[in-house]
Amino acid sequence: MASLFTHSALHVCRVGDTPGSASALKMAFSSYQKAARTLAGIAHALADAHGVGDQLTAEAEIMISAVLSDPEYLPSVAARAWRWAPEMEEVADTLRAADLPPDMAEAATRVLAFWEKDKDRYDLPVAHVLAQLRSGRST
Repeated sequence: MASLFTHSALHVCRVGDTPGSASALKMAFSSYQKAARTLAGIAHALADAHGVGDQLTAEAEIMISAVLSDPEYLPSVAARAWRWAPEMEEVADTLRAADLPPDMAEAATRVLAFWEKDKDRYDLPVAHVLAQLRSGRST
């Protein structure tokens, strides 16, 4: 099938041997790409509402972020979830006060709860951190 696209601008690669692998990859990548851009919109709207849009942009320009391409970073997120969750609750309150949707901040709070018992455990394997999210329940 890949040979059909040999002389086209498309890059074709095999994505696993099980049916649905390509769709799962598309959904996983889309979940990050779309949510990250949506969060950027919310962040800019909140900054704009408080007159700090230029400062937010300046902060973002100095950030070096490769979170999606570096899953080894995730144990440090899990280790800090216990203190990030309350901050995300504050973010939700701040968004509400600015008449902006708090839903994504509230969802982040719920997801961070899956890692609460991993407090300050920076040495966890990535597989453990991912399994915590698949557990279907938070602590």
